[in-house]
Amino acid sequence: MINVKSLVTRANPLPDAASDGLSTRASEELTALLGSTPVTQRGPRVSRRGVLAGAVACTAAAVVAVVAGAVLFPLGSPKEPEVAGRHADEPYYGTTAELENVADLIVRVRLGAGHEEPVDDTDMTVATARVTATAKGGDSSGGSIEVVYTTPGSGPETADLTAGKEYVLLLSTLDGERFFLVNTAQGAYRVENGHAVASDANDITLSPGVLKALRLTP
Repeated sequence: MINVKSLVTRANPLPDAASDGLSTRASEELTALLGSTPVTQRGPRVSRRGVLAGAVACTAAAVVAVVAGAVLFPLGSPKEPEVAGRHADEPYYGTTAELENVADLIVRVRLGAGHEEPVDDTDMTVATARVTATAKGGDSSGGSIEVVYTTPGSGPETADLTAGKEYVLLLSTLDGERFFLVNTAQGAYRVENGHAVASDANDITLSPGVLKALRLTP
């Protein structure tokens, strides 16, 4: 009888792919040991290095996909900032000094009735305002000026001005004859009980010097 230990030591139960197969005797003896017919062919060998390289490549591809997804579809993308009550296409002055410095004329007036006419392809109201006090731009007290402003209610950017009411107006001019509000939100303050009252969209107060010149109190 063949020495089993010697047979197992010498025999290769899974021959290389280059081998055509086991001999009939070796196959029978191996069948008796293993209890089944041995596989006589095997596929090409895959090295451990190749397996690791494949795993690394797959992992790198997954990381790139995640990063690309994060760039294309970022989580929690910030929204555009919103400024309540302010108009995006008009300058807004953040301090009293900036607001008063930009005005060519700061006056206390009583607004007269106006009429509509096109100005730079926009329907505007042109009204005569009687000046009762001046804080900047010369002494116009007792005189009158022509004020041009967007007709109230004609769009989102209109000042709340009413004929017959008293206002502090901060105005700019191109020709010294017609005057325009420095902006819709900050160009006009209502005069109520001796105070200059800002619009809801304006959080800037007038300086003590300007208020005093206009005979108003803070």
